[in-house]
Amino acid sequence: MVHTSSFDVFDTVLTRSVGSPESTFLLLGKQLQGRSLISCTAEAFARIRRDAEQRAFANGGGLDSSVNLHQIYEEVGFVLQLTAAEQMQLLEAELALERSLLQPVPEAQELLKAARARGEQILFVSDMYVGTEFVQEMLQRHGLAQTGDRIYVSCDYAQSKQSQRLYGLMLQQEGLAPREVTHCGNNAWADVKMAHRSGLRTHHFDQGNLNRYEEILEAHAWETEGLSSALAGASRLARLSRPAASDHERALRDVAASVAAPFLVGFTLWVLKRAKKLGLKRLYFLARDGQVLLAIARRLIKKLDFDCELHYLYGSRQAWLLPSLTQLNEESLANIFPVDVDVDLLSVRVLLARFQLQPEEIADCLLDLGLSPSDWDRQLTPTEHRALRHQFLNPGPVQDQVLAKAAAARHLLKTYLQDVGVLSGQPMGLIDLGTGATLFHALSALCANEKIRPPHGFYLGLRQGVKASRFGMPEVYLQDQRRNLGFTDAQGLVTMLETFCSADHGSVIGYRQVSKPSELGQVSRVEPIFTEPQNQRVLDWGYDVVRETIYAVADRLLLNPELLNPEATVCGACLDLFNVFWNHPTRAESI
Repeated sequence: MVHTSSFDVFDTVLTRSVGSPESTFLLLGKQLQGRSLISCTAEAFARIRRDAEQRAFANGGGLDSSVNLHQIYEEVGFVLQLTAAEQMQLLEAELALERSLLQPVPEAQELLKAARARGEQILFVSDMYVGTEFVQEMLQRHGLAQTGDRIYVSCDYAQSKQSQRLYGLMLQQEGLAPREVTHCGNNAWADVKMAHRSGLRTHHFDQGNLNRYEEILEAHAWETEGLSSALAGASRLARLSRPAASDHERALRDVAASVAAPFLVGFTLWVLKRAKKLGLKRLYFLARDGQVLLAIARRLIKKLDFDCELHYLYGSRQAWLLPSLTQLNEESLANIFPVDVDVDLLSVRVLLARFQLQPEEIADCLLDLGLSPSDWDRQLTPTEHRALRHQFLNPGPVQDQVLAKAAAARHLLKTYLQDVGVLSGQPMGLIDLGTGATLFHALSALCANEKIRPPHGFYLGLRQGVKASRFGMPEVYLQDQRRNLGFTDAQGLVTMLETFCSADHGSVIGYRQVSKPSELGQVSRVEPIFTEPQNQRVLDWGYDVVRETIYAVADRLLLNPELLNPEATVCGACLDLFNVFWNHPTRAESI
């Protein structure tokens, strides 16, 4: 006996680049409005189209009827007072949009391939208002249907899966007993319960359904003018395109696709939007968070009408704060030698390392403060901390050594910045996924020292206590706690984003001059020094899965301005999904 496999079509073997069919109507409305084919807004059209479908089935006899897209657009035309020709224009526009949005589900492709390898007959069964011809066209376009496969679409037979009748007709037409068929589909009612009631074996294949985070993005489709729905669709396509080898890998993939990627893509879109408006010619994404952000930006900028150079900038507090010191006073010392302890362990050795000093270099001064070599690696007391800080603020051998170290470090940093174009004088932006603006101010000071216009800064936010400087403040995406503006602070958000944006290299701790061979002989250049060449801990955690999944979201994201608004803000949507992730993680996500 030859077994038969039947497959549902939409959200089983084919899915869309947006979250839900209703969002397709929103995108269609924007397209029709832009082409002056409707006189209402995109949002109004989407509701008219949705309601027209409901009325068409109500007036035409319900789901077990021959209602198709023509009847639906007759209802649309009735409301919008359209001629038959105008109705047909809108109908054809919807079909064209569907063609552009539909994508194959990779795992379903494998299920089909396996069934064919077993010699099984393949059937496709769909409750849909577009007929067999269109469904067959889409299946064949994506290599899902072959000659000999048969297709059953509800509107062509006036019977549906929802009522079981389409299953009965299929069995009758094929001359099959129910137990000879295994039906695979995403809908728990139509594809599982009704198929089971009809006597078919069932396979509930729901990978094409939106997950809980994608549903949150989809729920914000209207206020984001379609952008969050496109993010939901891109998230779904990204996770569907990457099989997971374990529960841990699956959790990483899904959170990367559905939580981290929407936030990072939204932030990067905002940066590109602002940079375009400001006329910036170069954007520098600061290490280490910037490695992932730069890769996202390179993918997104191809889809936007914006020409701008994108670069990765190796830097860190440790690498930049010392070179930014041209004098030692309370203001210049505030970030590199804070009044309050800003790390778990602040020993003599740890503190001096910020100035590229070893305790042995100022051993006599340390002894004068009562700090012998046995004291160099323990926690400083507040009194000792203040006494040592006093040595930095007052003229003397300590201050002289610090300023000499700063000058040497500044020369190396200046050479590096010249090599990468930061000091070219072109309008530029600095992107940092932080909230302290420390590096923005450090680079601004260095630029000012070279008579170069400081960068325009783009930050995730600004936290309380960040002080303004003569260089101004960076723009912020999410919140400015200094002014009590923006979106509510979400506990754990910065930690989560920094984790998912970890670079594959260690922290930058400085720069060095190196000489390397080239076709023209030895070439001298400045390169960064890392704490370690590879960030092995992050790589072992599963960083490759995270990074490639995030990139897949950016690759698959629909940004056609004819269909949606690429400049819409998705902050609210992303905060909603992050709060669900942070406060109600699944067991796999919390491990």
